[in-house]
Amino acid sequence: MKDVYLYIVEKSVAWEFDSPEYGRLARKVAEMLYERKEDLTDDRIAILLNISTAETRRILQYLMRLNLVGVKKRTTEDYRIEYTWYVDDEIIKQAIGGRARTAREKISMLIRALTEGSYYICPNCHMRYSLDEAVNKGGVCPVCGAELEYVESLEEINKLTKVLQKLEKL
Repeated sequence: MKDVYLYIVEKSVAWEFDSPEYGRLARKVAEMLYERKEDLTDDRIAILLNISTAETRRILQYLMRLNLVGVKKRTTEDYRIEYTWYVDDEIIKQAIGGRARTAREKISMLIRALTEGSYYICPNCHMRYSLDEAVNKGGVCPVCGAELEYVESLEEINKLTKVLQKLEKL
C-alpha cells in the first residue's frame, strides 16, 4: 500500500505544479516522513533532504490540503506556534480509501450514463460523444477528424462493473 500511496503523492504534486521534478521531490518528502516514523518540522525536513524550506512548505501544504500528510500544531517553549508533519499507516489508508471512493463514484456515474443512452467514441483521442453530439458532428471527431465508433454499452458496463467490484474491496 505504501507504493500506491507514494505514487498518488508523486502524481498529485506533479500534476498540480506541472513539474515531474516536484512530484519526485514530494515522493521523497512523504517517503522520508513514513520511514522515520516521527513528527518533523518543515525546517527539519528541508535540512534532511537538502532542499529549500519554501519548497518543502509548498509541497507539505498542498499534500495537507489533499489529506496525504498529517500535521500537528504545537506551541514551543518560547510561545511560538510550530507545525510538525507526519505520515503513518492510517494516513496512507485514508489516502488510498479516498481515491478509491472518488473512482467508485465516477465509475458509478459512467455506468448510469451508459445505461441511459447510446455513445460514440473516437478511436484515436478516445473522446466520448452522445448520439445527439455524434449526429451533429456528422459522425466525425472534431478533435482529430477520425470517424466515430459506436460503443457497445453492455460490454463496457460489464467491464466497469468488474472494476467497481475490485474498488469496493479496498
